[in-house]
Amino acid sequence: MIYVYALQDDYLMPSAALAGAELPPNAVWIDLINPTHDEDVQVENWTKATIPTHEDMIEIEESSRFYAENGAQYLTASILHSTELKHHGIAPVSFILTGKRLVTVRYTEPKAFTLFIGRATKPGNGLITPRCSGISILLGLVEAVTDRIADILEGVAGDIDVNSHAIFRRSENDKPMTTKNFRDSLNNIGIQGAFLSKIRESIAGVSRLLVYTAAMPEEALGKKDIRATIKSLERDTQSLSTYVDFLSNKVTFLLDTVVGLISIEQNAIIKIFSVAAVAFMPPTLVASIYGMNFHFMPELDKVWGYPMAIGLMIASAVIPLLIFRKKGWL
Repeated sequence: MIYVYALQDDYLMPSAALAGAELPPNAVWIDLINPTHDEDVQVENWTKATIPTHEDMIEIEESSRFYAENGAQYLTASILHSTELKHHGIAPVSFILTGKRLVTVRYTEPKAFTLFIGRATKPGNGLITPRCSGISILLGLVEAVTDRIADILEGVAGDIDVNSHAIFRRSENDKPMTTKNFRDSLNNIGIQGAFLSKIRESIAGVSRLLVYTAAMPEEALGKKDIRATIKSLERDTQSLSTYVDFLSNKVTFLLDTVVGLISIEQNAIIKIFSVAAVAFMPPTLVASIYGMNFHFMPELDKVWGYPMAIGLMIASAVIPLLIFRKKGWL
């Protein structure tokens, strides 16, 4: 699908492009969502710029995602999508600066784009100016992506705190964590760690895009305040990257903690079995001796023989337990 956004004073006027239609002269942004071959050809006729296919966007190497061709600047970055669902995704989005226009090619629908479009198409939005161009739209989208990542990181930090609370702030009256509790904790923390790695990849792609954009010639950037905006976005991505590293360290710490708690629980169980084995060993020995039924065992003929054997077994079980408790082993 092709969406064309034309500049109307201080906002963008959206419209779905029709096959064979002419491009409005005031169009500043062409958004391609899951485009067909015919739609690619139509945009190429409008802009005289080659539109990369989905396969090109996926297979392109990270080091070759930024280049110039026939006067157009091509920038590709991996953007998060489906963050509201359990299956978080990341997919490349291509930005093509051709003249004063921006062309975006995407096969997913990141929420950052939806939020930017919803705001930029309203009059008096504070994003669009009468002198807005493709580079301004590009930086506005990048800002929306970084803001969205910041919101996502707040949610991830909250989830990490919930898991941390469940692990470290347990009540003394709570039962010991079961195997299922440990499995659920490991699963949740693992999901958060995997999600953070995708966020880090997306931030790295946006950061490289900004570095490449900052190195573009003055005639391609246009307004003087563009470089200041780029510097501000670079600082934002650096801050996000630092925060992701902090959260990743917390996830690693929680994983190590859960594994350590599992070892402690297992050791406690083995300890109980070991104490029980040592406690019952002497009584078993006494019972074995008096269970041999030899004819010349003097205690067998005595009235006090049976109570004595029972007393020995009880004493031999209690004395080791008292010694263990005194030494602090129980």
